[in-house]
Amino acid sequence: MPGGPLLLLLLAAEAAQDRPPIPEPILVESITDIDAPAAGEVELELNSSYLRSRRGGAYELQLGPEIEWLPFDRLGMMLEVSGAREAAAGEAAANHFGAAAGLSWKVLHLFEHDFHVQAEARGRYSAERSASEPGESSSPLSFDLQAALRAGRWTMRSSIGVSIGRAPAHVPLRGSAVVLTPFGSSASHGFWGLEATADGANAAPLALALDLVPDLTPAGLPFRVGLVGSYAFGGPATVPSWGGFLRLFVESERENEHDRRERAPSDTATSP
Repeated sequence: MPGGPLLLLLLAAEAAQDRPPIPEPILVESITDIDAPAAGEVELELNSSYLRSRRGGAYELQLGPEIEWLPFDRLGMMLEVSGAREAAAGEAAANHFGAAAGLSWKVLHLFEHDFHVQAEARGRYSAERSASEPGESSSPLSFDLQAALRAGRWTMRSSIGVSIGRAPAHVPLRGSAVVLTPFGSSASHGFWGLEATADGANAAPLALALDLVPDLTPAGLPFRVGLVGSYAFGGPATVPSWGGFLRLFVESERENEHDRRERAPSDTATSP
């Protein structure tokens, strides 16, 4: 059959291996795990953030749930609703509500090299806000191409994209670069890392963030916790630009299964 060897090579390259899920950043997370090998993944999250301005007392407090679902091997979906309370410099606080939805398509899986590529489209509706969270576009529509590569203890993730639907503060281009690594010797302990984001649509286009995602499930908690400290550069001092993020999320069955396998040897070793 013409092209048979090439087809077999591609199929072999896409065969999922028994390895932990690739760590995911908090601010520029992908829609479903970028390395998810098969349909069925569901992830539930509760996101909150608090940003303040360098001067003027402006702030933004945001809270909302999110669900991600992989109904087919390559197609992923997400839906998020949120409520926010914000105060611009010198103005009274006001409440706002918004929603976001997105689709992802897994372009490439090379499991033997732990390299993955995913295309994403996101739509957002929200009232006017003085700031956007780092990693989140202030425009109604955005399109991104994400990639992830794991080499030993280190995971490198990046993205590049555009945003449309509103005049950008600078240029309608966006991107990110992320480095993540586990705590200790095992990925089951959680991970930490650094995120750098750039979004020309936002008033403060550049941001740096420190991610801390410890695995607290051995303590009996039914969820994991993600903590982020972030600082945005390039915007007015009266616009919220620094603060913290908190994410509570229920692990997917794939993550739970890997954690059980990771802990099984030590459990067996301590058994009488």
